Amino acid sequence: MKFFQKYAPSDSQKEIIREFQILHIKWDDTDTLPPPFITCLANTEQGLYFYPKDQVSVLQYPDSEGIIADPAVITGPKNKPVGLRFGRDYLMLKVSFHPTGLYRLLKTPMQKTVNFGFNAVEFLGEEIDRINTRLGISTSYDEMIEIVSGFIDQQMEKGILPEEPIDGVAIKMLDPFAKYTLPEWASMACLSLRQFERNFTKRVGISPKMYTRIVRFENAMKIKNQSPEKSWSEIAQECDYDDSSHLLREFRQFADFPPGTLLQKQTSGYGDFPTG
Repeated sequence: MKFFQKYAPSDSQKEIIREFQILHIKWDDTDTLPPPFITCLANTEQGLYFYPKDQVSVLQYPDSEGIIADPAVITGPKNKPVGLRFGRDYLMLKVSFHPTGLYRLLKTPMQKTVNFGFNAVEFLGEEIDRINTRLGISTSYDEMIEIVSGFIDQQMEKGILPEEPIDGVAIKMLDPFAKYTLPEWASMACLSLRQFERNFTKRVGISPKMYTRIVRFENAMKIKNQSPEKSWSEIAQECDYDDSSHLLREFRQFADFPPGTLLQKQTSGYGDFPTG
């Protein structure tokens, strides 16, 4: 059994939240689903995750035992891959933030969230545990979203940081076809280049240069997933890499497996698992 759906945030939430997601997968003896393991590739996402059913293990390598994730986790961008092993009843609710949305909500620098998942209780208090309990006993996906959305409203009522030009710039930088230099992005943010790099890293977690690298890499993955007949050389050219060797080097850091095996892998956002 697999259920996946995206939900739009309310008008008041759109300032910092991109969308809500639910993924619910149950494995049984008759299922033809792949084994409950995925690789999360490098990405720019900031998210709040709830795991109200079976535990999730975080693995640096597929054969490792991994570390049990907390029932609710805050994560920032990733500049290297990480594995996730699910239980037989995997339920995930995800609050997907705009690039600087989590920073504006938590009012804390995002560098420490890169490649790491923190217990959400540390940032949002013990109410998180009560939310997870309610999610675990709910039998309605719509109700689950209402529970999480209501919790977000409560947190936003405590106040979020005001929007600044750099927040809008970070969203625009998610467009892989936006061909601006870092000094040009800095100018749009009404900052010097040094100020832009420092403030961007604080709000997003990674440098603007790393951010644009990951955006381009994610676009290459998207193209291959949508057009598997395209060669990696064609995709490298389409994504403005110097050559296919340049894309291969990015794969080594951001995916940790050869490009030619992508379509055989179960990765977050591609294959049988639309998210993770």
